[in-house]
Amino acid sequence: MTAPVTILRKHLQRLRGRTAFITGGKRIGQTVARILAEQGVNIVVSFRHSKKEAAVTVAACRRLGVEAMAVEAEVSSQESVRAAIGRIQARFGRIDILVNMASVYRPVAVEKITADDWDKNIGAHVLGAFWPAQLAVPLMPPGSHIINIADACVVGKMRKRNLPYQVTKAAVAAMTRAMAVEYGERGIFVNAIAPGPILPPEDFPPETWKAIRRSSPVKYPMSDAEAVSQFALLVLYLSLVTMASGHTYPLDQGQDL
Repeated sequence: MTAPVTILRKHLQRLRGRTAFITGGKRIGQTVARILAEQGVNIVVSFRHSKKEAAVTVAACRRLGVEAMAVEAEVSSQESVRAAIGRIQARFGRIDILVNMASVYRPVAVEKITADDWDKNIGAHVLGAFWPAQLAVPLMPPGSHIINIADACVVGKMRKRNLPYQVTKAAVAAMTRAMAVEYGERGIFVNAIAPGPILPPEDFPPETWKAIRRSSPVKYPMSDAEAVSQFALLVLYLSLVTMASGHTYPLDQGQDL
């Protein structure tokens, strides 16, 4: 007996055969790639230094029965992104979902902020979301989605020692609204996620990370693996929704309350 086509299945079937470009194929990006591949989405991940991790992501997606490839790209460089987009166009001809995952996190005291701190944060967060979007849009048909990654600070409390990071993540939220207006007439939907404690940065003190999780007024246990899965599920939702654009969705374990 054939299983009935449920409402959820009907929506998920729309993703089959589409192509997603994820800037960053390690850590959280690996789970995002997998959850999209599970729905039949072809996957492209970019890397700068993490070629090995990107290859692991590609192999995992191919085992799920979709096409996948890795492209080298420095997302702060227009020419580097243009070259990567050219490879995607030659292989797939289109991009239906763009997930701007590239990020840097380098805490620094305000009195010690340097020009390099600003350059790194602006490059990864502002230019790293703008160039992929600008260059991917000509390949994106109506109904496509751009998903930017802001931070919980744009909807909640600020923290010390994070000024360039927080300012440029706030710029990502503002750019999301501006892109939604710019690309709305093309039928392209642009939204952002504002994650809180999803996965600690590399070399982050474990006890400090646990304290951040415990600081939420919502007392519900959450492991890092579960948090990453929740992030990927929100990406999946934002790859389907066609009644919202220009919004930033908190995913912060209630940290903004």
